[in-house]
Amino acid sequence: MKRREVFTLLLLLAILAGGLWCAGCVSPDIPGALSSQKASEGAMGVDYSYAPYSTPTPEPGASAWTGDEQKIIRTARIDLEVRDVMATRDALHSIAAENKGYVGSLSLERYRGDRLSGTLVMRVPAASFEKALASIAALGTLRSQSVQAEDVTEEYVDLQARRAALANQLVQYQRIMEKAENVSEILEVQEQIERVQVEIDRIDGRLKYLDSRIDYATITVSFREPEPVGAGGGPSITSVINEGIAGFLGVAAALVIILISIIPLVVLALVAYAAYRWWKGRKGTRPEEKKPE
Repeated sequence: MKRREVFTLLLLLAILAGGLWCAGCVSPDIPGALSSQKASEGAMGVDYSYAPYSTPTPEPGASAWTGDEQKIIRTARIDLEVRDVMATRDALHSIAAENKGYVGSLSLERYRGDRLSGTLVMRVPAASFEKALASIAALGTLRSQSVQAEDVTEEYVDLQARRAALANQLVQYQRIMEKAENVSEILEVQEQIERVQVEIDRIDGRLKYLDSRIDYATITVSFREPEPVGAGGGPSITSVINEGIAGFLGVAAALVIILISIIPLVVLALVAYAAYRWWKGRKGTRPEEKKPE
């Protein structure tokens, strides 16, 4: 068998083995699979210049995921009625800082005169989620509150398993690359390596996004000032005039609509009346027939 045929056969076997590995990679013991992957890389002495695909090293004090804990994305929405919007804004910033979180966005606006309302989005560590909610609810009168918990454990496990399978497939392609001797073989293997690496990078991006949403809960707070009772002793002159103008315009618009609707009927009635008058006039001018003697 020629060298070219041997190389092509090896490449096809590697692709087939990678596909079979992906089909069977459903074991939740992902860290163990990745550690064996790293051991095989070290034994071969392979240096990958594309991107690392070992699991990220946990931060000091953080434990590596064992595959047993659930991956939960927590979000909440709170609607408050407060006395002072600006003071509440400052208090929300303090709550985020006290819980080692941060404020993602903030918007303030005026409505109905001088009343203020605001919307603030904060991110706090998942462990401080309940504490932050209690602190926020104590800032004013709670109008509404909703809490959601999305379980993404299944997706997380699947992504980790697919990544481990792709990393193993990349090792096989690297072994084939070591046996390539001409440019066409190198380019062919390089194309497969780049394809697998792009998929690994995509999975890494999704895992980082999930980790961010899991580690930090999202709380959206809407807060506004209450409507004053009996402000100014009654309605203002400006509001009365505005309401009167609005009522006049509404009545005028209704009359215009009615007028436009009946114009065709009026035209038809006039045409019918004119036709009737013409027919009656013609009948009156017709000569009488003579009676036989």
